[in-house]
Amino acid sequence: MGPLRTGLTLSVMWVLSGFLIGFPLGFVLHRSDFCMHSALREALGRRPGPSVRAYLLALGLQLVIVNGLGGLGLLRVSAPPVQAVAAAVGGLVFGLGMVLAKG
Repeated sequence: MGPLRTGLTLSVMWVLSGFLIGFPLGFVLHRSDFCMHSALREALGRRPGPSVRAYLLALGLQLVIVNGLGGLGLLRVSAPPVQAVAAAVGGLVFGLGMVLAKG
C-alpha cells in the first residue's frame, strides 16, 4: 500500500485540499460582498443584478465540476438518507442564527 492509501494520509490530504480551496474562495466571497440574501431579494423583485448572476455562476460551476469529477470516477457522489428530525432541528437552529445575526 502506498502512502496515499493509508487513512491518516488520505485524511490529511482532504483537509489540506479543503483549506487550499476554501480559504481563497472565502476571501473572494468576503471581499466581493457576495450575499445570497441579496441575490434572492433581487430575483424575487424581478430585477436580477450582479448578485443573482454571481449566484447562478457559482451554482453552474458547482454542478459542472462535481458531476464531472463524479463521471470521471474521482469523486463518489452519494446522497445520504434524510433524517427528518435532524433536518428540522438544523433548520430551526439556522433560522435562529439568521434572526440573531439580523440577516
